[in-house]
Amino acid sequence: MSQQYSYGGGGGAGYPPPQMQPPNSYAQANYQGQPQGAQNQYYNGQQPHHNAPQQYYGNDYKQPLKPEGFEGERLQPKPKFRDPIFLVLFLLVFAGFIALSVICLRSYSNADVNVSIGRANVAGSTLNGHTAIMFMICCAVALVLSFVYILLVRTFPKIILEATLLLTTLSNVAFCVYLWVRGNTAAAIIFTIFAVLSVIAYFFMRKRIPLAKLILVTVIRTAEQYKSVYVVALGGLIVETAFSAWTSWVVVAAYQRFEPSGQAAGSSSSNASIIGIMVFIVFAYYWISEVIKNIAFTTVAGIFGVAYYNANKVANAAWGAFRRSMTYSLGSICFGSLIVAILDLLRALFNILQSQAASDGDMTGQILACVAGCCVSCIQGLVDYFNRYAYINIALYGNGYITAAKETWALLKDRGIDAIINDSLVNIVFNCGAFIIGLLTALFAFIYEQLTNPRYLQNDAGYYSIVLLVAFGLGFNIALSVGAGSIASGVSTYFVALAEDPYILQGKNPELFEMIRQQYPQVVQGVNH
Repeated sequence: MSQQYSYGGGGGAGYPPPQMQPPNSYAQANYQGQPQGAQNQYYNGQQPHHNAPQQYYGNDYKQPLKPEGFEGERLQPKPKFRDPIFLVLFLLVFAGFIALSVICLRSYSNADVNVSIGRANVAGSTLNGHTAIMFMICCAVALVLSFVYILLVRTFPKIILEATLLLTTLSNVAFCVYLWVRGNTAAAIIFTIFAVLSVIAYFFMRKRIPLAKLILVTVIRTAEQYKSVYVVALGGLIVETAFSAWTSWVVVAAYQRFEPSGQAAGSSSSNASIIGIMVFIVFAYYWISEVIKNIAFTTVAGIFGVAYYNANKVANAAWGAFRRSMTYSLGSICFGSLIVAILDLLRALFNILQSQAASDGDMTGQILACVAGCCVSCIQGLVDYFNRYAYINIALYGNGYITAAKETWALLKDRGIDAIINDSLVNIVFNCGAFIIGLLTALFAFIYEQLTNPRYLQNDAGYYSIVLLVAFGLGFNIALSVGAGSIASGVSTYFVALAEDPYILQGKNPELFEMIRQQYPQVVQGVNH
């Protein structure tokens, strides 16, 4: 009589605990399930042996993301708060943001500010209620575009891969041409390099599309079984949108309250005050929005982890993953999000410096600020890439942030799965989709401001850069919370689970397993220690 195994709690028959060694000959593993040795061990009534600890990597006997049968439980880690210092710091920043919001919005509500929509001359020479309403409309536009995009991905997964890759390449080329036409030489030179690289990358990555298509279809099928994936993604999107709209009002109210020419009651005349306040607001927005996004990501990763290791559907998988993300693992999520928030803040500051240098006609300053911003963006991209797999480890095993990053990266390298990750187009699709939605949101903001022609833009066209930058950020963050919070999260989780035990995938999807075996044979080989 065969044994039944279940991962993640709840009902459902699970696959046997992962076997870190493949069969001696792949040709003998045509059945659906584990390699031959493991099949004999688990399905012929024999008990697995765990008397002697096995060394998996480093000097530790603990298997990362370890299954039942080893000390501890997969997907149900021991209750312990991880990285509590960063949780405390986050709560302090969040409390400070709430306090500042109350102060600014209370002053703003007492101000006699004309917030009419559509008037040619909106009162005030700085950002005002007109701007806040425009930002809220931008949030709604980004929300609708995000729904449309995820609907397209669910309905046409194969077409959307090719279409998004092509549109992204064309967008880079078009933006480069636009910079040359506008005479922004410094930025045009930089983006010409990016445009050329994107064209070269397009033809190179097209060869990888067949594998990416199959992976995407597999994950979407899993998401259809666990529809809570979309519920969590939608919930994260709504919270992200609401927080973005809240921040939009706080930005405007802070300008009215602290900007020298502001109209709100008790307006301050200190330039230093508005600079310091705006830096804090931007930093708090980036950090809090990252935490919201990563809570959704970690929750969905937990759901997909349960789906990968269980043959049947497990009840309440979403609630268990969400509960851990909001309690024991929240400090680790705040830790990783803080790193990205700091990089976001630096990138925004360099963008402002570049705009100021352009206004002053300082070519050298433009080039330096543009190069610095590009460097920060590259570093941020690497950190985002790395964080995804750290959060998956946190979701599956409950480690602290640093431990999760080390263990997951070591596991990926040992399994040779990093080759698949580097070649995967699925994550690129959602990042590019978010970028396109951000551009469309900024375009909407530009058209809206052109039609309404508010007074603060008549007095100082430099506000355009602030408005468009905020609109792009709103659209990008809202869209990214959808893609990274649902399908892309499942793809990354499957990569990590595949690195640990590819033979479970062989039983669930032989076609995908065979394609991976042919293109990346090292994946089905044993781990070298």
